[in-house]
Amino acid sequence: MDHLTKRTAEVFGILFRVLLVSSTALADGMGDMNGIPDMSSRMGSMSASTTVGHGEGVVEEIDRDAGTATIKHGPIKEFGWSGMIMTFGFRHRSSLDSLKKGERFRFDVVQDSQGPAVITKIRPVP
Repeated sequence: MDHLTKRTAEVFGILFRVLLVSSTALADGMGDMNGIPDMSSRMGSMSASTTVGHGEGVVEEIDRDAGTATIKHGPIKEFGWSGMIMTFGFRHRSSLDSLKKGERFRFDVVQDSQGPAVITKIRPVP
C-alpha cells in the first residue's frame, strides 16, 4: 500500500472513531426520557430492510475503549466494497474480548442509512 493510501485510511479511521464515540455518548446520555426507552440498548439494531454483509478479515488494531477494531478485509459483495482497511464498531462490545491482533476471522456486518458499519457476528476461520 502506498503512503498516501495508508495515510488516507488512517485519517478515515480516526474520523470514524470520533463519530462512533460521539454517537455512543449521545445515546448513552439520553437515558429514560419521559418514558422513552434508553436508546443505547438498541444501538446497532437492524431494521427490516437492513442488508447484512459477509466478510473475512484480519485484525489490525483493537481499541477496546472506543469499542472498535480496525480490520483489513476482503471484498464484501453485499455492499459492493472492495478489500480495504476499515474501523468497525461492534454490536456487542464483548465480541472484542475474543479478538487478537493478527487474527483472521469471518464476520457479518450491517450498515444502514442511520450510521456507520457495525459488526454483528464474528466466527473464527477454520
